[in-house]
Amino acid sequence: MEEIVIGKGELGLTVQRLLDDDCRLATAVCQDVGDHFLVAYYFHKGLDLVAVRIEVGKDESLPSISGLHLAAALIENEMKEFFGINITDIAIDFQGRMLLAEESPQTPLLKK
Repeated sequence: MEEIVIGKGELGLTVQRLLDDDCRLATAVCQDVGDHFLVAYYFHKGLDLVAVRIEVGKDESLPSISGLHLAAALIENEMKEFFGINITDIAIDFQGRMLLAEESPQTPLLKK
């Protein structure tokens, strides 16, 4: 697996390069590591995986890649709902109600 570690300002350009190289978005994950989040977007490149990893402070925002790949809107909404990570400009933003009901605990995977 290839791993690309970038700053959040490089996300759009990096994703566009991968898409131009015929990579397909597979999924993304978010991990709460205490004072910040680790976000990884995974792409298929043929039979190989490419991981794009970004560190995001809990008080920072991460630009959405859904403008480049609409399917990313679903996983980005999930990360936003469950962790409270501020992902901006999601093409279809469910405002915290894609999976969680109004009476559900807010950001259930965020470490307190």
